[in-house]
Amino acid sequence: MFGIIPIPSLFVCFIIFCAWLHYEKRKADKKRQNISEAFWEREEQSNHTRNKDISGLPMFRPDESRIPMAETEDENITYYQGKVKNAVGLPMMNLSGYTNTDLKLAYGTGNFNTLSEYDQNFNDFLMNMSNLGKAYFTAGLLQEAADAYAFCLDSGSGKSTDYEALAKIWFAMGTPEKISELIANAERSELPRKAALISRLRLIQQNGRA
Repeated sequence: MFGIIPIPSLFVCFIIFCAWLHYEKRKADKKRQNISEAFWEREEQSNHTRNKDISGLPMFRPDESRIPMAETEDENITYYQGKVKNAVGLPMMNLSGYTNTDLKLAYGTGNFNTLSEYDQNFNDFLMNMSNLGKAYFTAGLLQEAADAYAFCLDSGSGKSTDYEALAKIWFAMGTPEKISELIANAERSELPRKAALISRLRLIQQNGRA
């Protein structure tokens, strides 16, 4: 009689690994499918949500007294000063915490375009404020640059580049201790990749660059 040929343990481990890998793949596929189905179910529901009154929603109204408007013939500065002035007069809302589906579910499909426009106006305002700060910095107007970036951040900007720009300006102005305020604000925030931002801010505080 022939004896039973033993199966190498390595082959058994390989079979077990393949079975586990197949199980994990099916589980991941099922999870993605559930997420996708849940998303489209919410999207379908949002597209049939009745309009709600949005007249009481808080509008963002920038404090114009905080916007630095230095008298200058620098065309880059005057260009962005004009962009900021135009943006100030538009209706604005900070709706960064909402997805498109969230907006429609909360306030109705018919209000979506209006609210999206308000949110876009807000984002354009922040972008132009940031560009104005950069223009001031390029021209060597450090105080105006600092004021522009500070107002941009106070208004709700979550751009890491705005944090870093203001930190570099404060370092250049000989006030690196102020960067501690930015670090504290970043620590309290829910910014994406905030740990990396905080590390860069600390480097700027030490030597003026990340």
